Amino acid sequence: MKAKFIDVDNKYREKKRRGEPFPNLAAMKLKRACDNDGHESGFDILNPDIAFVFCVFERNYENAQKEIMREREAGVRVIAGGSGLIDKPTAANMVWDNLPADIEMLMPDYDLYPHVKYSLGFTTRGCIRNCGPCIVHKKEGKFRRAQHIKEFHDFRFKSCKLLDNNILANKEWFFENTNWAIDNKVKLDITQGMDIRLLTDEIAAQLKRVKFVDQQMKFAWDSLDYEDAVINGISILKDHGFNTHRNVAFYVLAGYNTNFCEDVYRCNRLRALGVQTRVMIYNERRTPLLAALARWSYLVPAYWKTPFYQYDRLPKAGLP
Repeated sequence: MKAKFIDVDNKYREKKRRGEPFPNLAAMKLKRACDNDGHESGFDILNPDIAFVFCVFERNYENAQKEIMREREAGVRVIAGGSGLIDKPTAANMVWDNLPADIEMLMPDYDLYPHVKYSLGFTTRGCIRNCGPCIVHKKEGKFRRAQHIKEFHDFRFKSCKLLDNNILANKEWFFENTNWAIDNKVKLDITQGMDIRLLTDEIAAQLKRVKFVDQQMKFAWDSLDYEDAVINGISILKDHGFNTHRNVAFYVLAGYNTNFCEDVYRCNRLRALGVQTRVMIYNERRTPLLAALARWSYLVPAYWKTPFYQYDRLPKAGLP
């Protein structure tokens, strides 16, 4: 069998996006499964018997539909999947919400993306929370263990990106995996914001032992409801010797169930506590003011030297 892969998010990647394209984990695992079964597979397969369309981002839904229709019109059976297609109609013959369980547990084939120089995977799936703006609980269900790092880490690489949605939710599993990374001198990049509400002295001491790719840990502050937990968590990190100014950042969800003044408040509060912010604007609720707030939060010199309302790239009108 000949299987063609179509990574919609990278095929239609905006030119303005910097850095290397982010590999599709499902595609790499499916490539391993095809190889194990003796099938020819990849991105540049001519006259395929089947096409797999991967779409992570909702903004690429229409592009995914276009790719599906092109393959269907050529007489190719199409299977599509990815969070960008959840609850949306497609022309695919079949839609996967998640990979079949036996494929999900395979080692990814990193050679599918030659530029990749790191391992990638989930040690856990799901989440103990069920926050309004997040699709994780709907897509992945209840929190559970997934793979150990050693099951998806390729020792050709010195680092590993962990995609866990709430990596601190199972403390024993977190320690088992991070101890393995420490013992094997594997640097970690925990890409999602960690849950500051779960931080303890014991976990902070372990995080101090972990080597991070960019020397920066990322947490999340999505709601004003747990401001006290944020303040307490930052205090714990400082007590364990973290340079929060340089080595800690918080994702700040803006524009979901907060107004602009509340979004600025969280950024200013974190700044006053000596922590970098990373403003994440909710879906399509981008406004010039929110765009300016996000831009300011990512410009490290400007963020520390200039309060937001003195930032020289603010819109000329509309400030509260």
